Amino acid sequence: MRNMCVVFLLALLAFSLFSSTSVAGTFPVASTAEQSRLMMELRAQQFLNRATFGATDTEIAALATRMQSVGLVRACSDWIDEQFALSPTLHGPTTTGFMSADGFNVTSQIGGVPRFRHHAWWHNSISAPDQLKQRLAWALIQICVVSETAINDSNFVPATLSANQPAFWLGMGSYYDMLLNRLNGSYRDVLQGVTQHPQMGLMLSSLRNQKGNAALGTFADENYAREIMQLMSIGLYELNTDGSFKKDTQGQNIPTYDNDLIEELARSFTGYNYALGNGTSITSGDRDFVNTMIMTGTAHDTGSKQLLNGQTIPGNADGNAGISATIDNIYAHPNVGPFISRLLIQRLVMSNPSRAYISRVTRVFNNNGVGVKGDMKAVMKAILLDNDAWSSIQTTRLSNPLRLQVASAGTEFCRLVEPVVQYASFCRRYGVPSTTAPTSGRWYVSAAPGTWNQSPFRSPSVFNFYLPDHQPSGGISTAQGSTNIPEKTPGSRDLYSPEFQLVTAVVANAWHNRTRSDIVGKGISMFLYTDTGVTPNVSFSSRINFPLTFEESIANDVNALVLHLDKVLCNGTMTETFKTNLTAAILAEVPQTPTTSAGDRTERVRGAMISVMNSPFYLIRF
Repeated sequence: MRNMCVVFLLALLAFSLFSSTSVAGTFPVASTAEQSRLMMELRAQQFLNRATFGATDTEIAALATRMQSVGLVRACSDWIDEQFALSPTLHGPTTTGFMSADGFNVTSQIGGVPRFRHHAWWHNSISAPDQLKQRLAWALIQICVVSETAINDSNFVPATLSANQPAFWLGMGSYYDMLLNRLNGSYRDVLQGVTQHPQMGLMLSSLRNQKGNAALGTFADENYAREIMQLMSIGLYELNTDGSFKKDTQGQNIPTYDNDLIEELARSFTGYNYALGNGTSITSGDRDFVNTMIMTGTAHDTGSKQLLNGQTIPGNADGNAGISATIDNIYAHPNVGPFISRLLIQRLVMSNPSRAYISRVTRVFNNNGVGVKGDMKAVMKAILLDNDAWSSIQTTRLSNPLRLQVASAGTEFCRLVEPVVQYASFCRRYGVPSTTAPTSGRWYVSAAPGTWNQSPFRSPSVFNFYLPDHQPSGGISTAQGSTNIPEKTPGSRDLYSPEFQLVTAVVANAWHNRTRSDIVGKGISMFLYTDTGVTPNVSFSSRINFPLTFEESIANDVNALVLHLDKVLCNGTMTETFKTNLTAAILAEVPQTPTTSAGDRTERVRGAMISVMNSPFYLIRF
């Protein structure tokens, strides 16, 4: 393979071209009909890249056709309806199905069996038909975080599991499935499921949390009481409906709760035990990381409790009823709408939604039109169909000659796509799973295909992989004392970039190495396990192919190749300068000849794709 360093360095130069000022690129077209179709395809791709783990050609074509028939917003609204009508593709059955197909079960003694939950996550995220639900569950598990790094969920000695005891490592998939199963309801339903699931009980020590004993000087554990408010519902400070901070008479932020309130709520979240407990002793029963926790009344604090906004839970209330009432109390707080709306917008659309955008979504969150708060489908429509979401890319029809101009909007309209989503998107567009047994048709991706500071189920803490208000060093804030929500007025905004908290020199290099390896090798191969039960031992691997057949078929024409990659990988946001420089660099590496060989076409595709996939036009999404 020829030296591609020049081409890769060109990708890095693109960062100097990338600023908050919109810069346009153009696509030549042969007719006004082609111009209209291209515009719809770019809009369909823009929408699907947010609502799924990555747009595919088939999905783009179908949605673009629908847009041309009924209009852009109606087509996307109908698509959301269709997605919510689908049954969720669950991770538990996928995991155990893969195991069974490979000749294992939950008591198999072979090492590394827990890898199947990671295979199931990648398989469903890449291939499941209910893409919107899978994408939303990924957003929610970064708000209501559980992590295998914080939970001892190894299978220990599988053969010692009792008859009714599920394998511990199935718990993570069970938690994910709980989120998926509640998406047709409200965010209140999500909070209830999160509160009752043993994975959260283990993560934040609400499992086997007992009432305090003054004589012994013990108190109820406060972890879950604190984090359900701080991270999962209302945040630290009082908010206006547009997400900006309310201020007291001294101009200071107003706390939503204090330590006394945490202590009161902690008393509510007492009494939960594993589902295999006997209901009378909180220390009874085998560990069950999968099924909903049960209440042990003798361990629940039955005293009266003072909650948010002066509400009270009376003494001697039933434990389950008391916890449900506590969740109702938190959910009724006016912060829930703007706090969760902003987090979901950040996960799906842009890092810096305007106050107006947050306010519009909050209005729908607070009332879906028929009095329901937190209706997940209504909230998804409000987020994905908002005018601000569409305006991150501007398309203009031009003539003489006919062409479509595409311009990305300012910095506040974009987000860095997290590595896990970016890689799933690459797999959805280009990947073909192995066709050979025992892994044919299955996306057996490892837990961490790259050193990216991110892997499903492996958040480093309850605070997720990155913070919603993260700002890289270097003075991104443009004005002292500006509000927490950015505005478009120059000089009066703070800009946040959560996913950039992941980016280090190691991560950047690892991403480049992963893309280079996949593109050059036209696939990724992963060792799975060695069967020591046969002689000689047999080792099994999985392979996912990335054929790049179409790209190689058009690589005779470098301009056509670059335009294609701009369209399918960058949604048309490459600048003309970048496209010109990329074309020149490719031709410098593989010069044009009367007959370009198959080897030369492969080299062109390799250099072009590695450059593009390491450029901001691919990594930053508008």
